[in-house]
Amino acid sequence: MRFIEVSAILSALLLPFSANATCNNGNGSGYVLQGDLALSREQGLIWKRCAIGMRWSDAEKTCVGEPQGFSLEEAVDYARNEGNGWRVPTGQELETLLIDTCDGPNIDMVAFPNLAASDFGEGAKFWTSTEAIPGMRYFFDFTHGYVDMHSSGFRLSVLLVKGSLRSK
Repeated sequence: MRFIEVSAILSALLLPFSANATCNNGNGSGYVLQGDLALSREQGLIWKRCAIGMRWSDAEKTCVGEPQGFSLEEAVDYARNEGNGWRVPTGQELETLLIDTCDGPNIDMVAFPNLAASDFGEGAKFWTSTEAIPGMRYFFDFTHGYVDMHSSGFRLSVLLVKGSLRSK
């Protein structure tokens, strides 16, 4: 009987530690990182590591500059002008960037550094190309870890993506 009591106490004491051990704050291991590009190992998608308006700094190993807010139409036009298959990601694609951190769903800050700069006071919100309901598109808030929708004229940040090398 004493063994059962001791086991129960030890289990209760260790539970918080084992739960915290599963936290993932991101270390970039899910990506092949090459300068301003992050190639997803699992999905095979190629991502720009910086929000539009920012640029990759090899010297600082982070995104620098000021992110720009775009309407969805402006974001789509920007991506098209970048050429080479760059586009605004779908909701399903942007969702693949979420990881379970100790603070809830977030993004791998090693692979995608300084996205917090896109927090214009209400969270770091990024467009998807996925329609929620007519006239509304989904966006992800990487500050607070949620998805919501907004009219496409609202100004949000954008990460660009393109199809995988596997699909070619």
